[in-house]
Amino acid sequence: MRILSLREYLLYPLNSCFLLEKGGLTRLFGQRIGLSMKSKVHKRSRVLYLAFCIPFILAYVSWVFFPIFAQWVIGSVFRYDVAKSADWFWLGIVHFFYCWYTFLAIGVAGVWAVAATFARAKPEGADRKRYPMVSFVVPAYDEEKNVSGCIASLFKNAEKYGKPCEVIVVDDGSRDFTYEVAWSSLQLNRKRLPQVRGKVVRHSANLGKVEAIRTGVNAALGGLIVIVDADSWWLPDTLVRLVDYMLLNGKKAVTGYVHPSDGDSELNPYVVLQQLEYSQGLGLNRCAQSLGDNVLVVSGAIGLFDADVLRGILNEKSVSSVTEDLEITLEMHKKGAGVGYVNVAASSTIVPTSFNVLWNQRLRWFTGWLHNTLNIHRDLMVKKSWLTLFLWYCYVFEYGGAVVDLAALASAPFLFWFAPDRIYFVLNLLVFVPYGLLVGVINQAIALKYAYNRHNYKSLLFYTPFYPILRLVNVFARLTSSAKYLSGDHGNWKSKMKN
Repeated sequence: MRILSLREYLLYPLNSCFLLEKGGLTRLFGQRIGLSMKSKVHKRSRVLYLAFCIPFILAYVSWVFFPIFAQWVIGSVFRYDVAKSADWFWLGIVHFFYCWYTFLAIGVAGVWAVAATFARAKPEGADRKRYPMVSFVVPAYDEEKNVSGCIASLFKNAEKYGKPCEVIVVDDGSRDFTYEVAWSSLQLNRKRLPQVRGKVVRHSANLGKVEAIRTGVNAALGGLIVIVDADSWWLPDTLVRLVDYMLLNGKKAVTGYVHPSDGDSELNPYVVLQQLEYSQGLGLNRCAQSLGDNVLVVSGAIGLFDADVLRGILNEKSVSSVTEDLEITLEMHKKGAGVGYVNVAASSTIVPTSFNVLWNQRLRWFTGWLHNTLNIHRDLMVKKSWLTLFLWYCYVFEYGGAVVDLAALASAPFLFWFAPDRIYFVLNLLVFVPYGLLVGVINQAIALKYAYNRHNYKSLLFYTPFYPILRLVNVFARLTSSAKYLSGDHGNWKSKMKN
């Protein structure tokens, strides 16, 4: 029996029922249910559509009434009245920024939250007799400090999984002792769990991450293959949750939440800001994408694949971008392979702890995005699908939004200088900035709840006012990567950029 997805349950209620009659159990189909069942379908559909309309209704209410409230505060609290009228051009610029950020922060962000709410369906337990063998493939390059922790976490997952597993570490020509540390760690963990196979494959030269993944996948024996970066480690029940979701929903690839860490106390400011960012981008947005099977990226830190599908892509296609996880995921979408996201499956990964490493990472991410969407998978940009809509969303609200953010920063001093009443302009900022911060805190609390099941995980909410710093870094990184891409630079792995 096929289990309905949450989307199917919401949109297409069961069109048949069973009634106990005098002659026994008789199945009644849609024709006999008539208007009653149709009304249930329409009613549930209306509720669903209304839920997605609510954020834009709230955004419109805020757009209309908050300026009135701000004017009342300025007049009643600050006791300041403005007599000068604003120039139409100046007023038009101010209204554009106000409209853009109001509907983005309340309307668009609210739709993501609603979609993520519907997507957060907990799968029921699957039949463990059907669990196939799982092969963990760990591409590693100069990871002597992290690979042992990764291997230990995978053995814990294999222990909880309870079915045949193997761990394959591919040392991609490391210059340090990655091979020796990986081999020793495998031997140590196999003493405790000898039923888990393990081996280290070594490249004589640094061939790149894609070749390391291809080597591991071709050596894997499992029907399911896990790809996990050597600087990442999984929670003990992550594998079980991923496999459960895949078996129940018929997916060909599944990913989960990635928790940014420095492997230590996680007090580094760059790490804290990335925790805020990941909770929004993965805990909320990627979870929302799974509602319609439109997950854009199966992260390198946590990914479970159908072995035949992944092996086919790697052996039939030359993966050439610096964001191989995005390229492989989009190729799976083109083949019609379902890609899902499990909010309760989590992995931790080492993230940049300095500006230079962070900057290089973002350049690689954004350059790889442009390379995939404008070149490798450009045909996806013109299809009639929800996936295409998500891709265009990224261009409009992320790349276009970067231009708007930069324009807002550049125009701020001019808006102040040419304001008809500079004092009134500053007083408006004193009212609007706290309101914008409040909206940001609410959005962040929702994202943290979906990522960590807590509204204020590790007191991260208190760092929300500093999040625009990272947003600003992303703005300049997007613009820089766009300029480099247009000049022919598609990025590379040789600078040892962080995943």
